Amino acid sequence: MPDTLHSLTTPVMLVIGLVLFLYGMHQLESGVRSLGYNTFQRWLSSSTASPTGSVLVGVTVTGILQSSSMVSLLVLAFASASALPLYNAIGVLFGANLGTTVTGWMVATIGFKLSLSLLALPMMALGALMQLLSSRLRGLLGVGTILFGLGLIIFGLDIMKEAVADLPAKLNIESLQGYGPGLYFLTGAAMAAVIQSSSATMMIALAALHAGMLDLSAAAALVIGADLGTTSTTALGSIGGHYVKRQLALAHFLFNVLVDLAAFFVLLPLLPRLMGLLSLEDPLYSLVAFHSLFNLFGLLLFLPFLKPFSNWIGQRFLSGADVDRPLVGQPTNVPDAAMVAIDRVLGDIRLNSAVLSMHAFHLQPQQLQLTGALQEELSHCFDRRLNPEQRYLRIKQQESDLLAFSFDLQVQELNAEQVSLLASQMRESRALVYGSKSLNDIRQDLVSMRHSDHPEVVDLYRQHRNFIKAFYHRYLQLPGGSASEAVDRDTLGRLLGDIESHYQSANMAVHAMASNDVVGGSELSTMLNVNRELHHGLKNLLLHYGFELPAPA
Repeated sequence: MPDTLHSLTTPVMLVIGLVLFLYGMHQLESGVRSLGYNTFQRWLSSSTASPTGSVLVGVTVTGILQSSSMVSLLVLAFASASALPLYNAIGVLFGANLGTTVTGWMVATIGFKLSLSLLALPMMALGALMQLLSSRLRGLLGVGTILFGLGLIIFGLDIMKEAVADLPAKLNIESLQGYGPGLYFLTGAAMAAVIQSSSATMMIALAALHAGMLDLSAAAALVIGADLGTTSTTALGSIGGHYVKRQLALAHFLFNVLVDLAAFFVLLPLLPRLMGLLSLEDPLYSLVAFHSLFNLFGLLLFLPFLKPFSNWIGQRFLSGADVDRPLVGQPTNVPDAAMVAIDRVLGDIRLNSAVLSMHAFHLQPQQLQLTGALQEELSHCFDRRLNPEQRYLRIKQQESDLLAFSFDLQVQELNAEQVSLLASQMRESRALVYGSKSLNDIRQDLVSMRHSDHPEVVDLYRQHRNFIKAFYHRYLQLPGGSASEAVDRDTLGRLLGDIESHYQSANMAVHAMASNDVVGGSELSTMLNVNRELHHGLKNLLLHYGFELPAPA
């Protein structure tokens, strides 16, 4: 580290290290998004497809990088970029806890600790160079951004560690003797949280144990506490980030709390007997073996419950703007990924528009007779506790976010295909909102028709209801978003033709009622308004598929 940094005060160094650390996280996440839909994503997804696979990836990568904190930060970036599902990410985090025990074995056996700090500046330089050359060589931008981000994270962590390098000496661990294992546990947690490294705390414990400053039980309590303190890294990395980051930070904390408490209250009292069973006499080997043992114990304990635990974690932090407004804060520097995000929002608008009509006509999701994932998505959307007005406001808010997001996206260098796709997505957004407005405007008119004293009016309402049910059964199966161009024109023509036929039939029914003096003027006006808005609303839902397609006669 340059001498100029050494001349700065500890608080200033801590702030500098923290800023570099957080900006490194930002760069890392941007780089991951650039690679989020290529070979790397496929490898990561396939490697972590099972609970055992996820854990093994965490163990292996952490053993190579020699830092569970680094792996935790990588997992946060991958998950928030949608390159790693929550279930898989949690498995990797759990595996990282076991992988970090490799450092202790290296220190105990060869007395040497690998450090990545010397690679920080070369890594940043190489990453910057790859970014500079990315305009000439495709594929370099994402890799270069990741390398630069990793270098910044390592450099920032190194600065923070240097800022508190004399902390262990000031703490004077020897003075803690006689206060019981609880104090050692808390001290280890505090040290790992400040130093941002459980491995560094393990080395301190090994050094104190080797020097006779601590006995084995005290050192083991210190290490258990450090295991808990290292969760501060994921907590720090989740600050101001996507809700997935907060979910992962919570999962990491809960896992470590349960495992470490079990290690402290169950395994620590049995430490002498356990080491006897393992025939270990060297206290250094005994300490690292105990570290590996309780982390392995935690994995074996949690592995059968990984799926339900992940499902429970996946329901946390879902009430904020990250869920309801997923485009807010979404970067636009990777256009393909940004358009995938737009597709997801359009899909949500389609479902909410359908649910808005279903509420108006007292329809349930199962009555649309959809199948598979589409039925599940519709049911999930329907089950959200939103009244019709709230649901319509949600649609309007999403349209506003889409417009703002599209303006930001247009600043990027888009190719002709991306420009065309973005234009199509914005047309779909407008069409969906116009259609939703027409269907929302007639909610009260439909109530009047449903409760009319005239059977003919109620019968017309039922005709509308049956048509809506049949329409959405077919409409929701049409591809939307970037896949909307794949819609067969004959299929679309038949659907538009059915809308026209229903409109004409409904108008004839109203005219028949008027000719026979069945209903008065006010009720006639209500029915004609419903006919007109249904016709306009349903056609608007289809307009983006082909503005030049004429309605069949």
